[in-house]
Amino acid sequence: MKNLVDEKEMVDLACALISQKTINPPGDEYLTKDIIVKSMKNLGMKIKIIGDKKRPNVFGEVGTGSPSVAILCHMDVVLPGSAWKTDPFKPVVKNGRLYGRGACDDKGPYAASWAAIKAVLSSGKKLKGKIILGAIADEERGSEKGIKLLLKKKKLDCDFCLIPDGGRIDEAVIGEKGMLWLRFASIGKAAHGSNPHKGINAITNMTKFLQLITNLKINKKMDSQFTGMTINLGEIKGGDAPNIVPSYCEATVDIRYPLGIKKEDITKKVKSLLSAFNKKKETNKIILKDILQDTSPHLLKRNNKFLKTFLQASKDTGETMKVTTIGGNSVGKLLYFAGFPSFSHSPEDISVAHQANESVSLKNLKRCAILWASFIGKIVT
Repeated sequence: MKNLVDEKEMVDLACALISQKTINPPGDEYLTKDIIVKSMKNLGMKIKIIGDKKRPNVFGEVGTGSPSVAILCHMDVVLPGSAWKTDPFKPVVKNGRLYGRGACDDKGPYAASWAAIKAVLSSGKKLKGKIILGAIADEERGSEKGIKLLLKKKKLDCDFCLIPDGGRIDEAVIGEKGMLWLRFASIGKAAHGSNPHKGINAITNMTKFLQLITNLKINKKMDSQFTGMTINLGEIKGGDAPNIVPSYCEATVDIRYPLGIKKEDITKKVKSLLSAFNKKKETNKIILKDILQDTSPHLLKRNNKFLKTFLQASKDTGETMKVTTIGGNSVGKLLYFAGFPSFSHSPEDISVAHQANESVSLKNLKRCAILWASFIGKIVT
């Protein structure tokens, strides 16, 4: 497949996509639709468009039946932010790297996916299954207009999904930790700032409680393929003015937990800490107000035939590949629990997604295209 991957075509396609400002919110993935459709038609694909006009999910299919493999990339990007050395939406190639918002997350990988499929189709081998290429909406903001919509409408039909988003050039991500966002509220009593002893400081009480939460331990045996539970205090809000004892404070904690620990284990321990804390005379009430995010850990089995095929393709193309898990949550989790086995693989050595001067190695994009072509070819030819 190596000689069938056209690097210039791949880079030109990536540049065309990066040039479109598909910042989410609002998304505006429609700006890439014509480019995507043209690229898919060039592969002789049958086109399907799902979603509304401004937030389309574009699919291309070639071949029929099973086995079927889908490569799903997203077209929305995060805000560029500041500190860019170049215009984030005017792609620049410099020193072997492609710079621009979406270069590695996820427009460059779409171009590599397209180049991989073109290589398979150009090999002259007869297809014995189906290849699906997807340009998906709304990945950066919860996937309500993207994967969740497709799953709700039952518009995804494949045996396996490759997600070119997450992981690294030498890592296949087969599992993700569970994610639990807990919002706490501290109820105090207002008083004049010159007489703090007459009030109950909601912020002070919250910070005391958060020390307990950030040191939370769950005595359960976790799956050794995951790292341990992490706890991050991500938000804290409270108070109206420096001269008022704050009567209210909110804080949100992000807990990522491995397989082997359940949400109920965490919430039971949290409620126990709350009960003990609220019994102290020097404090007022702290409550668990909301659970804002709630996902379970997942793990693709290492004997999955598609994963084994990918690892074999890695060997065949000279790539060193390890299998790993991460603390982040991606569409791979949504797909897994919907019954679609998947894993993630990315062209980067060190991710620069969501950062200023986002870029991707052109060499790695081509390496991915060659590897993915070998993987796809082993499944459908």
